[in-house]
Amino acid sequence: MSENITEREFHAVANLFPLMRGAAFAELVADIKKNGLYEPILVDAAGWILDGRNRYLACKEAGVEARYVEWQGEGELPELAVSRNLHRRHLGESQRAMVAARLTPLIAARRKAAEGRGANLLTSKRLKARDEAATMVNVSPRLVIHACKVLKHGCEELSEAVNSGKLAVSMASALAGLPQAQQARVVAAGARAMAAKVRDMRGGKKKDEAKRASLGHFGVLGAPGSGTVGSGGEESVVLLWVVAGGLGEAVDALKVRGFEYFPEERVG
Repeated sequence: MSENITEREFHAVANLFPLMRGAAFAELVADIKKNGLYEPILVDAAGWILDGRNRYLACKEAGVEARYVEWQGEGELPELAVSRNLHRRHLGESQRAMVAARLTPLIAARRKAAEGRGANLLTSKRLKARDEAATMVNVSPRLVIHACKVLKHGCEELSEAVNSGKLAVSMASALAGLPQAQQARVVAAGARAMAAKVRDMRGGKKKDEAKRASLGHFGVLGAPGSGTVGSGGEESVVLLWVVAGGLGEAVDALKVRGFEYFPEERVG
């Protein structure tokens, strides 16, 4: 690698899209090493890279001095990054959802700055920043919600699995509920292990929801009197009509709501 290659920092908008990996990056390095850099790298006035991280890193790997051009546009930087990358990168829905999740705080910050300048944001305020980001990269807001959870709670390996297209963002969102060390182990075990873990987690969740739904059929009424102790410190009694064979579930319903069941006692 050349010692004369200038070290550059990446602007936040340059980090919206995932880096090239593996064979694709190796091909880019080989092409630049053989033919040089065709398209210069876009930087801002401070020299931070706005677009062209992959070309910059490939130049470093190939030992080729990169060429730079300063951006002179007047538009917004998030839109710049999306317009330059979305159509030339073949990204799946889950990958685009991750882009939208990274876009969301940039859009929110832009709106806040515009409000500080007294700008009229009536049109953009109709959409949440997250939904605006979803529209920009053509994915559903639901997928962006999953992606935001992955970015917030997921380990680096989990995020990279989605960024690389190896894992659907909805599945990654489920795994993001696990401790990060466990996430990393599941990702390292491969695609089948990840899918199996998500199935187990979703199966357990459905059982819990079904149990809560069955308990929700019972109406419980607390009134001053004698019996169990209510939340306010006063004694209360619960009157509950139960169909034949439903006593066990009725008792569970009482316990969920903080009451106790005493079969020996009678309410007069």
